[in-house]
Amino acid sequence: MKIPSGHSFYGQEVGVLVFRGKSPRIPGDAGHAASFGYPVRYQIVDCGFMDLVEGSGETLEKLRQACKQLREEGIRGVVADCGLVSLYQRELGEELLFVGSSLCQIPVIWQMIGHSGVIGVITGHSGLLRESHLRHSGWREEMELAIQGMENQPHFSEVVIRGEGSLDPARMEAEVIAAAQELQAQIPGLRAVVLECSNLATYSRAVSEALGLPVFDTISAANLMAYGLCPPHYC
Repeated sequence: MKIPSGHSFYGQEVGVLVFRGKSPRIPGDAGHAASFGYPVRYQIVDCGFMDLVEGSGETLEKLRQACKQLREEGIRGVVADCGLVSLYQRELGEELLFVGSSLCQIPVIWQMIGHSGVIGVITGHSGLLRESHLRHSGWREEMELAIQGMENQPHFSEVVIRGEGSLDPARMEAEVIAAAQELQAQIPGLRAVVLECSNLATYSRAVSEALGLPVFDTISAANLMAYGLCPPHYC
């Protein structure tokens, strides 16, 4: 195999778009490099998550430029650190492999559960996750969803939404489990859960064990893309 020249560094196939913020990031979160079982390259996008709620041409251009920079450095697939980037899934996916949100797994999960039951979505703020974010991720009306927000959980609101204070992982885990259990109590037909907010992926295992259900997140979506980019050798 020949190795092409033209880059200043090698060994990374996946890039991660991160947005300016102050929230601590720990393993499991896409903003922490140890969350991935392979090397990743980070690229900061100069906007905050609130710029992703409605969407704009300016925000799209910033995302395009960030992806272009990564592509020029040899990156072949990009994952976004905020699920609200799903608004731009199609435009950015036209240029390279792109995961704009963990929500893009919803159509596959719907197939996995035999078009039956309900997929739960735990989001950072239920008031900010719009139908447009779901549609751009591939969701359609026949895919039954139930949305649960984290905005009423005090520690999550303080650390993630307002960007204040210090992260207490045990306290955050307890709040995520509480939100997940509230969702399960309200939806008897719940079959699987998607954690939309990348800050929540740290707690996927805890949620799965608490509910007895499969849980998907930003890292599971990134891993699927990474596998496609570099499948393992078996012989």
